[in-house]
Amino acid sequence: MIQSYLIVLFILIMCIHDRTIAQNPQKYQFSLLRQEDQLGGLMASEQKSRYDRLKVVQIGENQVISFGGSYRGQYELFRNEEFSFSPNHENGWYLQRILAHTNVELSKNFRIFGELGSSLISGKEDLAPVDRDELYVNQLFAELKLHNLTITIGRENLKAGSNRLIDPREGPNVRQAFDHLSFEWSKNEWSVLAFGGSPVVLQSGIFDNEGLQNEEWLWGAYTSKKTEEDKGFDTYYLGFYQKEMTYKLGTDEELRNSLGFRIWDSKGKWQYDNEAVLQFGSFGNRDLFAWTVSFNIKNELNKNNQIGVKTELISGTTSQNRLGTFNPLYPRGAYFGRVARFGPANLIDVHPYWTFRKKQFTMEIDYDVFWRFSREDAVYGPPLNIALDGDSDERFIAQQIGTIFNYEFNPFAVVEVEANVIFPGEYIKEVRPGANTLFHMVITTELRF
Repeated sequence: MIQSYLIVLFILIMCIHDRTIAQNPQKYQFSLLRQEDQLGGLMASEQKSRYDRLKVVQIGENQVISFGGSYRGQYELFRNEEFSFSPNHENGWYLQRILAHTNVELSKNFRIFGELGSSLISGKEDLAPVDRDELYVNQLFAELKLHNLTITIGRENLKAGSNRLIDPREGPNVRQAFDHLSFEWSKNEWSVLAFGGSPVVLQSGIFDNEGLQNEEWLWGAYTSKKTEEDKGFDTYYLGFYQKEMTYKLGTDEELRNSLGFRIWDSKGKWQYDNEAVLQFGSFGNRDLFAWTVSFNIKNELNKNNQIGVKTELISGTTSQNRLGTFNPLYPRGAYFGRVARFGPANLIDVHPYWTFRKKQFTMEIDYDVFWRFSREDAVYGPPLNIALDGDSDERFIAQQIGTIFNYEFNPFAVVEVEANVIFPGEYIKEVRPGANTLFHMVITTELRF
């Protein structure tokens, strides 16, 4: 894997080592989802580098083919991964993910986007589905624009709003993709997205992922209004069906409806991003009722320093007659940091943080405290699996201290180091006797082209 990393790095340096790139880096705007890359500045540029001519090829008056991709290498280290000490509980492994895409614009209104992925790992024995997928179609969709309406069909990484409930799952080694059909209407300040589809079921081999399974579906409508460029509100409905879902209450068929409202303002000295979600439906022959409210309020002390606090109340089950555990659907895989020990279900958390930015360097230090919302429910992991369970009346789960150091050399290369320490609280100490402090670190290098 180190050899692959060096080869990709060498090719990237050879392609982009050009004065025209160094003199005008702002024309390269790479997005998290590469179908959203902005290439207008590159195409309009009179001075084109060798890299520019390779990346975008004009094949007709309105026909363009563009290429790109990314390489992400990570070294991840755990100490006391499950809060228990033994000589074998200091584990480190290396992950790499390669994504390569082609965007074919056949006209101003129609395009086809395809992206292949390869996610590999070495040094880890107990693999999760999101750790390894040798070769797979990450995205392949067609997009048609008709005036204010955009129709998309195919396989795609989706995101919506604050990404609390629908996220591409960037943290883990394999992203979340959906086979779906969507209609997006936008005009002036308004946009409405209606969609339906099924998540791709991951396998670890070559082109063996499964799509359009009848066991799991997601559908809904998401409305957003930007009252200003950095200010607005969202309202949405999401429907979810899963043939078999497991909670502390048991395993059964789930039909869940989510109604959400978000209001946000990211401009000015004071900024906020607040959201509330109500869920109802059925779990087998039981009723389902769950909810969450979340607040993220921050203050720009000056151009380099920002302080803020996040807090969430996320419901859990309190009765054997009704499921009350909130389902976050498809959230970020690293919801409370890359350490990913706790997921957004049956939880109360308070999360103050400080962010420092100067030029290409960003540093963040945060402190997070977790409690169980319901004493009758378990502690869940990010994929809504039962992470901790046992007979205990304690609410206090843990304290987590985290740091992130990020340096972006240019639009093509970024390095990030994240470290977290989790101190077990009374609940973990009761269900895991002899629990020890957990340490986690991940070093990430990402190259984009």
